[in-house]
Amino acid sequence: MKNKGFILTSPDFARTRKLTLTLTLTLTLTLTLTLSLSAQKDPEAVSVLSEFSKKATSAPSVKIDFTLDANDTREGDITTVSGSAVIKGDSYRVIMDDNIVWADGKAVWNYLPDVNEVTITEPDPEEGSFVAKPSLLFSMYEEGYKVRMLEQNAREWVIDLYPEDLNVSLVRIRLKIGKTLYDLKSAEYRTKDGMAVTLTAEKYDLTFRPPVDYFTFNPADFKGVHIIDMR
Repeated sequence: MKNKGFILTSPDFARTRKLTLTLTLTLTLTLTLTLSLSAQKDPEAVSVLSEFSKKATSAPSVKIDFTLDANDTREGDITTVSGSAVIKGDSYRVIMDDNIVWADGKAVWNYLPDVNEVTITEPDPEEGSFVAKPSLLFSMYEEGYKVRMLEQNAREWVIDLYPEDLNVSLVRIRLKIGKTLYDLKSAEYRTKDGMAVTLTAEKYDLTFRPPVDYFTFNPADFKGVHIIDMR
């Protein structure tokens, strides 16, 4: 099964949604910040990730145009998603064909264009996920992960992260980071239940300056929108 669209609230994509939000391009998003050195952390890999993260966190925002492939190896299903994401601190906007999400750190607006409906929720600070606190993307690997430089070539570094807790579902995160700009090329996320999710950054931009209210939903822009407020 291959789909160009992706509705975050659709039950058919529940597992893909969960994995997408756990990534980091999501969205998205699998940006990594400072990792403390230890016997299980490769100093060369840490150095690359630290510089990569420094550039991302000092930028006005991180904007990624992406393609996301979710491969359920057990079921033989492949779902393909394309879109863009802008992340700034704990605010973000994700745009896809069938779904737009705004979040300003206080509320999350999930808009479905096909039915002109938006659902409003509050992020749960105890949840510990991208939805609740996007800035975790820049610090979640500080503890609990082994870090290893797998390989490198003239264009990029390939770095693997393994959870130290063997009881979690995650098997591995593999990041590819460009050598010239320290930009994210791709992030691969594998789990024990046979899911392989790969985010490919078609464009990685650290120059975009989001305008005021960029991360909030404005009903005036969507005439007749049906609002479901679950806060």
